[in-house]
Amino acid sequence: MGFLKSSIKTVGTLLLADFLFYGVAQSATPIFYERIDYMKKIRSYTSIWSVEKVLYSINDFRLPFPITFTQMTWFVVSLFAVMILGNLPPLSMIEGAFLKYFGIPVAFTWFMSTKTFDGKKPYGFLKSVIAYALRPKLTYAGKKVTLGRNQPQEAITAVRSEFYGISN
Repeated sequence: MGFLKSSIKTVGTLLLADFLFYGVAQSATPIFYERIDYMKKIRSYTSIWSVEKVLYSINDFRLPFPITFTQMTWFVVSLFAVMILGNLPPLSMIEGAFLKYFGIPVAFTWFMSTKTFDGKKPYGFLKSVIAYALRPKLTYAGKKVTLGRNQPQEAITAVRSEFYGISN
């Protein structure tokens, strides 16, 4: 939200200006500060109803910054993963308990909640990559093509002919 200094040009804003100035006209064209909201355009109503819940405090303990439920879930999952896999070589080489049990989950949570690939969150991107790897590649109209005995030749060699050379 910001405030922008502008002059009043319409009757509606003049009435609003009179209300803001308590009925006292300051000059022939009074100047007041109008509120400007920076809003994002919404293409559908589904994004309005899918508001993520945010935690500001836990019981009587006020958090230094708000945490979403998704961030809290990623932190807990990554903390359990570090606890379970803590004896395996990459994690077993880390000596500091603070870095091992707090630093790695915080970094993983930050990565999973802020970074995007192709406009998707990392878990959504990973899901689409795995789905692409598992689905059949040779399709027609969305259905798998069964070739039977005829298999396409995989290796194709492109040869440039002398007839297509550069003209003089």
